Amino acid sequence: MILTPAARRQRRRTGIAHRFRTRGRRTGRRGISIAVNLAPMIDVTFLLLIFFLVTTTFERAEGLLSSEMPGTMMAPTVALPLSPIVVRLTPGDNGIGSVTIRIDRIDTPPADFEELVAYLGELHGKPGFDEDTPVVIVAHSDVQWDHVVGAWNAVLRAGCTRVAFGEP
Repeated sequence: MILTPAARRQRRRTGIAHRFRTRGRRTGRRGISIAVNLAPMIDVTFLLLIFFLVTTTFERAEGLLSSEMPGTMMAPTVALPLSPIVVRLTPGDNGIGSVTIRIDRIDTPPADFEELVAYLGELHGKPGFDEDTPVVIVAHSDVQWDHVVGAWNAVLRAGCTRVAFGEP
């Protein structure tokens, strides 16, 4: 195909104009321009932003507690948690066969098993202690077996129903 000089000029003009019109766009096989329309994406973004702003709930800080106490008629009383009473038996300083009785968190230990019965009986009247309060007898390996049985009997005479043995 032979082009005349006028046809060549016309072709050059349309080619240059075509290049300026499609600048910055990709063209497909048939010369169709492809472009991304950003307006719907911006609209959806703003709609999501408005949705999250409207539906967000702000909670109070966790460290802030109300200082209002419930009335006496509003709620039933709650029992204190049962902490076990630990009776420790260790070899005594008075020679072979003696035993020292000690109760955890108590300053003055009972001297013998009769005082242990009296002390445990007094605990039943205090808040947080009753017949169901667990009592754990912890005996050292050098304590004679009859002292361990004596502690067991003293705890049962005091009215305690939940008695267990522990390891030192």
